[in-house]
Amino acid sequence: MTAALRVAFASAVRHAADYLRILAADERVELVGVVEEAGAPGWVRDDSRAVAERAGVAWAEVADVASVGDALGSPVDLVVVCSEPTRHARLATALLEAGLDVLVDKPVATTLADADRLAEVAARTGRTCAVVNRTHAPALRRLCAWVDAGHVGLPRHLDLELLASGAHFATSVERPELVVDRALSGGGELLNFLGYCADAAHHLTGLRTVEVHAFAGALFLEPHRAAGVEDTAVVTLEMERGVTATITLGRVPFAPGGTPTTSSVRLLGSHGHAVADDDAPAVSRFGPGGRTAIAADAGQVAAAAYLRHVVDALLAGDRPDYGIEEARATLAVIDAAYRSVEVGDVVAVEHRTVHEGTRV
Repeated sequence: MTAALRVAFASAVRHAADYLRILAADERVELVGVVEEAGAPGWVRDDSRAVAERAGVAWAEVADVASVGDALGSPVDLVVVCSEPTRHARLATALLEAGLDVLVDKPVATTLADADRLAEVAARTGRTCAVVNRTHAPALRRLCAWVDAGHVGLPRHLDLELLASGAHFATSVERPELVVDRALSGGGELLNFLGYCADAAHHLTGLRTVEVHAFAGALFLEPHRAAGVEDTAVVTLEMERGVTATITLGRVPFAPGGTPTTSSVRLLGSHGHAVADDDAPAVSRFGPGGRTAIAADAGQVAAAAYLRHVVDALLAGDRPDYGIEEARATLAVIDAAYRSVEVGDVVAVEHRTVHEGTRV
């Protein structure tokens, strides 16, 4: 069978190993290889090369990622950007300008200005700019179907939680500095995790966030404290039509559940409420050691579902259902949360100005 979608990676230092594994299992995908900027730090080049070698794909250094096809000796249909977050927007912009479709790891950018620039380039070039997210998580999709069917009435309030275990920090993150070093990450766990929760709130309600009030700090983990970034946060959202949301997120010593990250959503509606838990239903195994609960890693399941959706959409000539505009709206919530922490008060969300040929 001839592969239909030729996929390359621009850098491979965050989540790339998982995405390569997922895409390699899709018979409609041909993995072309990984390129890394020659000017990137030595450890970045080494890590990208190591990920490519473990995945069994080609690797090349390039002066400009736009030359990805020439460097790997093959035409490319889609480029997955998996660098440290502070390079996401720049690499994606260069690839779009070269006429390539891109899938950007989250967060799509670390500043609103970079996200706006990326959105403008995507609109001007007409290329796809998809962004990795968790809106295809099965539990969230089931809850959304219940809301759409009217089983809980109109959404009034949401309680969302996303917690990661600090005990897994050294193994679940390729390098801890990719989260705590602002030069690489752009921020702390607000930038790392708040997007998932804001996405869920937007997805379930179909509403934009208007105002944000956030409290954050380094309460548990020394790497975060030493780097001056937050490990946990509580964020409240005021959304359109008076809908509210409360979000608890962060990296704590031991999160509930059997996987590195756990998340849940409770939606209070005008005629009832519903709960979605990414760890449920779990599988229980009974043996000599007693009961053992086995839960799928919700992040892995959600990523796999979205990557399949991206492949489906591109092969059908469509756009994925989550792209730069949705990612920018979520980044605006993250930006507002950081501003709220700084001023200690409620702040307004800066929505993007509508340009001709684009949508908000």
